[in-house]
Amino acid sequence: MGGDFHFDLDRMATQFGGQVPEVLNGTFGYMDNVKNGNHNNTGKSVGGHAKHAAEKVKRYYTARTVRKALEYLSIDYVTLGLSVPDWAKEMLKNDAL
Repeated sequence: MGGDFHFDLDRMATQFGGQVPEVLNGTFGYMDNVKNGNHNNTGKSVGGHAKHAAEKVKRYYTARTVRKALEYLSIDYVTLGLSVPDWAKEMLKNDAL
């Protein structure tokens, strides 16, 4: 996952705009960490509850679903010049072990 996960989310949210930033922030609480330059990726505490974004991704996605999503979105990555996020690379790498 890595400490840049929230920054990857911010880059993607900025790229796509619209309601994407608000929806992603509602789920992962990344905006404050990006604003404060926090690369610890510890999750955002709201009312004493940490969101733990990295753990959510691992819970909701598997290497297989990440691979399928990247296949589906590959034309977007190529067209928009996006790089595959480190957390996705890590999941796929760990799957190959």
